[in-house]
Amino acid sequence: MVSGVTTFSAMRAAERAAAVLDDGSFVPLTDASPEAGFIAGAGSLAGRPVLVALSDGHVRGGTIGVREASILAGLADKAASGRVNRRRPAALIIGFDTGGVRVEEGPRALAAASAVGVALARLTLIGTRLAGVISGPRGCFGAPAVMAALPERIVMTAGAHWGLTGPRLFAEAADSSAAQAALAATSAANRVSNGDAHAVVPDDVSAVRTQLCDFVARPGSDKRTLEQRLVASADIAAALRARLRESEAGAPPDAAPSRARRRDLLRFSFRGQWKPTGPIQRCGLVHAALGTLAGRPALGFIVGPEQVRGGVGIEEAAVVTDMLRLATQRRQPERAAILTFLFCQGHAVDLTQERFGLHRALAECLRGMVAARLLGHPIVSVLGGGTYGAAYLALAAPSHRILAMRGTSVAPMAPQVLRAFQALRGAKAGQEPEAQLAELIPDIHMVESVIRLPRVLREELTTLLATVRPEVHAA
Repeated sequence: MVSGVTTFSAMRAAERAAAVLDDGSFVPLTDASPEAGFIAGAGSLAGRPVLVALSDGHVRGGTIGVREASILAGLADKAASGRVNRRRPAALIIGFDTGGVRVEEGPRALAAASAVGVALARLTLIGTRLAGVISGPRGCFGAPAVMAALPERIVMTAGAHWGLTGPRLFAEAADSSAAQAALAATSAANRVSNGDAHAVVPDDVSAVRTQLCDFVARPGSDKRTLEQRLVASADIAAALRARLRESEAGAPPDAAPSRARRRDLLRFSFRGQWKPTGPIQRCGLVHAALGTLAGRPALGFIVGPEQVRGGVGIEEAAVVTDMLRLATQRRQPERAAILTFLFCQGHAVDLTQERFGLHRALAECLRGMVAARLLGHPIVSVLGGGTYGAAYLALAAPSHRILAMRGTSVAPMAPQVLRAFQALRGAKAGQEPEAQLAELIPDIHMVESVIRLPRVLREELTTLLATVRPEVHAA
């Protein structure tokens, strides 16, 4: 242990890496100075080669910007195909100590971080082992909270917090009882109780190291196919939904959303070429349907716009994963095209949703989408109005093509959460981050008007149907 440091969380990122790995084995692959808010490196753990990446909540809140995301993306690629000391790495270990995606860098940072989330989901599906440690002064919040739910083994230090929305950003947390409830919902104790994390350990280097040594010492045994992993994701999301519904039994239901717009959108966008075949699921903000598109199998999702409550929740995640399961299990000569129309304000900002693991449900959405992509299903997302944070990561980022209507906003935080965040920081007029527009993300294809959307969609799908093929299958 570093002299004078009594807890794992009090250490800087490079100190944590060096202390957890075998003595003298840590080799930084990036700047490892105390000023570095994110470090990556290689080393050994219990004699086995590993790669490590850690964010540092002591520096800029451990937030992830374009630079940090590019480092982690490169390390994920190295974990899948690289070598550590001439040996394939036994695991990639990620230390999460972050307040989220860097707001000041706007949509570019969200896009870069979301690409990392897709890469990490892919690692879990192709057999690369992944472990996560959540600790530090920040714990893990925002879109990175979804990424932190992907690893095979998740360890939290006592006192750490993990969730999508920071406890002080809930509108109802203005009074002390609500603030305490928010802290309890995101606590390490609740995460283990809910099954989100596998272990809570003392905030001590030796305790963290013991967990990680045990992880790499045990050989990976997950030999499930991609289709079986999709079933598992659907089962996890369904179980979270069942627990949520049980907790809300007797509560008045939300007003039923308007269905007319949802019913017509797929037909309008494809000029009558869309024909629903069923099943069809409507729940919360999502309308999902299996059908055919110009005679080919297709799966359509319409998410939003918000009617009563804002944001994607556990209910919507359960519908998405279940419909992905159905679409990929159907044995047909042609793989189903997956079309997502995303018109929502991000994830649900709700204490009950936090308590029952919304971040985990969205992680299974992300994993399911990536599995469908690996299986060769062409995926297209259409953004409209505004799409933010974890919703963008889980539902749009895994797509082969992302289209956006002109004027659509994309940002790390939904507007209402951003306002609370700025108020918490004491931001003044004139200190707003750059315009949060989809135009700032190079990979998004802008569509000038809804009139042009059907033609653009047909062109994109024609290209994808001719070029997309199954990628690497699970080990």
